[in-house]
Amino acid sequence: MESKGARRVEQIRPYSHSRTNRKLLKLLTRDDISNIRLVDVGAGEGYFLQELGEHLKNNYALSPSKLLRACDLYPENFKYKEVPCDRVNANGDLPYKDNEFNLVSSIEVIEHIEDHFHLARELYRITRPGGKVFITTPNVLNINSRIRFMYSGFAELFYPVPLSSADPVHKGHIHPVSFYYLAYILNRAGFRDIKLHFDRRKKSATALLILFYLPILLGHAWFRLRMKGRNRAIYMENKRVLTRINSLNMLICRTLIIEGTK
Repeated sequence: MESKGARRVEQIRPYSHSRTNRKLLKLLTRDDISNIRLVDVGAGEGYFLQELGEHLKNNYALSPSKLLRACDLYPENFKYKEVPCDRVNANGDLPYKDNEFNLVSSIEVIEHIEDHFHLARELYRITRPGGKVFITTPNVLNINSRIRFMYSGFAELFYPVPLSSADPVHKGHIHPVSFYYLAYILNRAGFRDIKLHFDRRKKSATALLILFYLPILLGHAWFRLRMKGRNRAIYMENKRVLTRINSLNMLICRTLIIEGTK
């Protein structure tokens, strides 16, 4: 028989994969969060905040409304009544003061918006010094996505969208961003100590890697060697990020979770 908590979770749809939400929850709750303030940017119906709110109630006996906040382009769709949800305008301006939150999450949002740099700057602005931001997005560098792009021109989970739509989020994924460029965007916004996490490994990607892993590694080694010869300073500045582009998890995992510290 299901618990009341389980039934509540089912009433609120996750707009992203439930395993992505669970992985992010695990990352956020690895430390004591009883004295933090967190906002979920692009909260959808509130699935993730409900999961986090239940954690706060069960482990700290705290009311979610004391610590959590949500914002979305369509706050009327937000269903988790224990947390207030604020409206975000179509330009991505966040309705909060500078340095207001210890933790900021944004789950499967950045690929829906036009201006990645503006979002990153807004996330930086509302994060307190020493605070962290967590952004998730489809991993367009897994082997399935690389192959799909080669024959279709679209990364995995990306499709043609209505050209005539006036919807601010265009009813689909409109702006794929790979790990390198997301790390670059966060760095430009001011975040430091960029860390990389993944949600789950894809069985199909693991199978494909048997055929493609060696050619990818050899090709990337050649690419890095040429880059190092052309501009050693830029290569050394980017070396830590470049070594992650063809890591095993990058090639077989479904979703990126990027963590940045202000």
